[in-house]
Order: sequence, then C-alpha cells, then structure tokens
Amino acid sequence: MKLLDILQDIHPQFDFEKSEDFFADGLIDSFDLTRLIAALEEAYDINIGGNELKAENFKNLEAIRALLERCGAQ
Repeated sequence: MKLLDILQDIHPQFDFEKSEDFFADGLIDSFDLTRLIAALEEAYDINIGGNELKAENFKNLEAIRALLERCGAQ
C-alpha cells in the first residue's frame, strides 16, 4: 500500500497532496497519527522509533517520505 493510499484510507475526503501541513490544515490529529504510524509500520515492514515520533515527521507527504527512508522502507 502506498503512502497516499494509507492517508486516503484514514480520511478519504481530504486532498493530502495539496497540504503543506496536515496538522495545521486539520487533515489529521493525534488520533489519526496513531493509525497512520501503525499503518506505515505494517505496510512498509518498518519500526518507527520513539525518537522519530515528532509532528514535523508527519506534517506532509515530503516529511513522511523522508521518515520512511530513514526507517529503511523499501
């Protein structure tokens, strides 16, 4: 499952590609973040360490892609 598919599964009504800050734009909140992290770990077979659990790592597609790369996602 691709990143955008995961985000659309959480909130299909939002256009994540147009947002520079998912939190500021109200696209995701802390509850959604928990779902997102679990889905990313499962889909990409990675473990997102506690030191990576910062809002800035999940604020937009670019930040999440960089996080996935740091965590060894294929």
